[in-house]
Amino acid sequence: MKFSPKPKTFYRLDKEQDKAIFEKLSKFKEQKLTKKDEEIIKFLYSQLEDDWRTSLEKFIDKLLK
Repeated sequence: MKFSPKPKTFYRLDKEQDKAIFEKLSKFKEQKLTKKDEEIIKFLYSQLEDDWRTSLEKFIDKLLK
């Protein structure tokens, strides 16, 4: 599964902690994950984006279904 950022996606890495989170998430590329785990990792990446609220709302809507 490819988790790397899309070229048009802006990730906010303003703080050292943001960079550390991004680096940790990238380690999941090397692991076999379930479909559900993949969705969670994608969601976690989205929280580093400039517009994280849209992804959060979509994720919540999916959970409510």
